[in-house]
Amino acid sequence: EGVARILTQLNANKVCAPNGISPVIITKFAHLLSPSLTVLFNILISSKTVPDDWKKSYIVPVFKKGDKQNVKNYRPISLLCTVSKV
Repeated sequence: EGVARILTQLNANKVCAPNGISPVIITKFAHLLSPSLTVLFNILISSKTVPDDWKKSYIVPVFKKGDKQNVKNYRPISLLCTVSKV
Protein backbone atom coordinates (compact mmCIF):
# COMPACT_ATOMS: atom_id res chain seq x y z
CA GLU A 1 0.00 0.00 0.00
CA GLY A 2 2.81 2.41 0.82
CA VAL A 3 4.50 2.06 -2.56
CA ALA A 4 1.16 2.39 -4.39
CA ARG A 5 0.36 5.55 -2.42
CA ILE A 6 3.72 7.11 -3.27
CA LEU A 7 3.37 6.17 -6.95
CA THR A 8 -0.08 7.74 -7.21
CA GLN A 9 1.19 10.96 -5.63
CA LEU A 10 4.00 11.47 -8.15
CA ASN A 11 3.89 14.71 -10.10
CA ALA A 12 2.65 13.64 -13.55
CA ASN A 13 3.85 16.93 -15.08
CA LYS A 14 7.52 16.03 -14.71
CA VAL A 15 9.54 15.14 -17.81
CA CYS A 16 10.67 11.65 -18.75
CA ALA A 17 13.98 10.66 -17.23
CA PRO A 18 16.77 8.61 -18.84
CA ASN A 19 14.74 5.39 -18.67
CA GLY A 20 12.03 6.91 -20.90
CA ILE A 21 9.13 5.98 -18.59
CA SER A 22 6.74 8.87 -18.14
CA PRO A 23 5.51 9.67 -14.62
CA VAL A 24 2.00 9.72 -16.12
CA ILE A 25 2.28 5.99 -16.89
CA ILE A 26 3.61 5.25 -13.41
CA THR A 27 0.81 7.13 -11.67
CA LYS A 28 -1.95 5.65 -13.85
CA PHE A 29 -0.75 2.08 -13.34
CA ALA A 30 0.46 2.48 -9.75
CA HIS A 31 -1.71 -0.30 -8.35
CA LEU A 32 -0.49 -2.74 -11.02
CA LEU A 33 3.17 -1.76 -10.66
CA SER A 34 3.38 -1.46 -6.88
CA PRO A 35 3.53 -5.21 -6.00
CA SER A 36 6.44 -5.82 -8.40
CA LEU A 37 8.22 -2.64 -7.39
CA THR A 38 7.84 -3.53 -3.70
CA VAL A 39 9.54 -6.88 -4.32
CA LEU A 40 12.26 -5.16 -6.35
CA PHE A 41 12.84 -2.53 -3.67
CA ASN A 42 13.09 -5.20 -0.96
CA ILE A 43 15.62 -7.19 -3.00
CA LEU A 44 17.71 -4.07 -3.64
CA ILE A 45 17.62 -3.05 0.01
CA SER A 46 18.60 -6.50 1.25
CA SER A 47 21.42 -6.80 -1.29
CA LYS A 48 22.53 -3.20 -0.67
CA THR A 49 22.75 -2.45 -4.39
CA VAL A 50 21.39 0.14 -6.78
CA PRO A 51 20.95 -0.60 -10.49
CA ASP A 52 23.40 1.26 -12.71
CA ASP A 53 20.55 2.68 -14.80
CA TRP A 54 19.15 4.36 -11.69
CA LYS A 55 22.43 6.20 -11.25
CA LYS A 56 22.23 7.83 -14.70
CA SER A 57 20.72 11.26 -15.15
CA TYR A 58 20.20 13.99 -17.70
CA ILE A 59 21.80 17.27 -16.69
CA VAL A 60 19.86 20.23 -18.04
CA PRO A 61 20.85 23.89 -17.67
CA VAL A 62 18.09 26.06 -16.20
CA PHE A 63 18.24 29.84 -16.56
CA LYS A 64 18.34 31.77 -13.27
CA LYS A 65 18.48 35.51 -14.06
CA GLY A 66 20.48 38.15 -15.87
CA ASP A 67 22.05 37.89 -19.31
CA LYS A 68 21.06 34.68 -21.10
CA GLN A 69 24.37 34.72 -22.97
CA ASN A 70 26.38 34.36 -19.73
CA VAL A 71 26.94 30.74 -18.70
CA LYS A 72 27.15 31.73 -15.02
CA ASN A 73 23.45 32.64 -15.10
CA TYR A 74 22.44 28.99 -15.46
CA ARG A 75 22.27 26.22 -12.88
CA PRO A 76 22.34 22.48 -13.53
CA ILE A 77 19.31 20.30 -12.85
CA SER A 78 19.65 16.51 -12.79
CA LEU A 79 16.71 14.54 -14.18
CA LEU A 80 16.70 11.16 -12.46
CA CYS A 81 14.78 7.96 -13.04
CA THR A 82 11.34 8.34 -11.42
CA VAL A 83 11.33 4.85 -9.91
CA SER A 84 14.73 5.43 -8.28
CA LYS A 85 13.31 8.46 -6.46
CA VAL A 86 10.54 6.30 -4.98
